[in-house]
Parts: sequence; structure tokens; C-alpha cells
Amino acid sequence: MHIALKTLAGCALAVVISCNTTTSDRDLVYLDSYSAIKMLNQPAGVFSKAKTSVFIDPRRREEYAQKHIAGAISLPFEDMTLEAQGLLESYDILVVYDTDYDDVLAKAASKRLLELDFKAVYTLEGGLKAWEKAGNEVQTGVPANAPELPDKPVI
Repeated sequence: MHIALKTLAGCALAVVISCNTTTSDRDLVYLDSYSAIKMLNQPAGVFSKAKTSVFIDPRRREEYAQKHIAGAISLPFEDMTLEAQGLLESYDILVVYDTDYDDVLAKAASKRLLELDFKAVYTLEGGLKAWEKAGNEVQTGVPANAPELPDKPVI
């Protein structure tokens, strides 16, 4: 009886673990700035509609407000699990970026989106720094639908 309960508990644990999607760095697909622009501007095929695409900025809203890729959606990493489905469900292609070449935030955000079952998720190599270096457009300010930023950091 005791062995049967241990076996049953082990099987239940295996089922719970197997339901969680896990990702690794091997699951990520990287794009340079040129390839990202090319992918985001793919024309529709003869028998298919054009794919909708967007840049995702997982940095804090304060960082987004200072500078971001033109047209990017601000989706802070800490809000991603709750807000991604509602904000991103209408897009076919997602390109995630962060600030610099060595930042891990874009990788973590890309993995989170894959775990949330988004299929076409790409990571921009070099982030905002590489984007600007390639001569691409950046913007400042907060998106119209973002909550107001506090004047002072909340402690």
C-alpha cells in the first residue's frame, strides 16, 4: 500500500511537471536589425494574408519612455505573464529587444513568450544599441495606453 501511494504520487508529479513548458537558450532565434526589419515587412503571399508583427520592449516603462524602437509595445517583463495574451494575441511575429548587447532581459522575455505559447518569437541581437547603430528610428515617451509613470520612484 505504501509503495502504491509513492508510485501514484510520483506519477502525479510527473504529469504536473510535464504540463509546464520550459525553454532554454537553444529555443531562441536571433535576428540582427536588418533581418528584423525584413521579417517585419514581409509582403503577403499570393494565397496568404500579410503577417502582423511588432517589437516588444520588456524593460521598465521608465526606460521605455527614455528611448525605444519606434512603434514598439511596452510590456515590462514583470507584467508579461498577465498582460501578454491580451496585448499580443493579434500579432503573428514578435521581436523582443532590450538595451544592449549583453542584456539578458530580451532572452528571458523571449523565453517567457514561448512558454506562454506564442510561436513566432525572435530576439533582436544587440538590442536598442545595435538598432540605433544601424541608423534605425527610435522614439521617446510613453505609449498612449500605458499607466502614468510616478514622478518619483516608489520605495
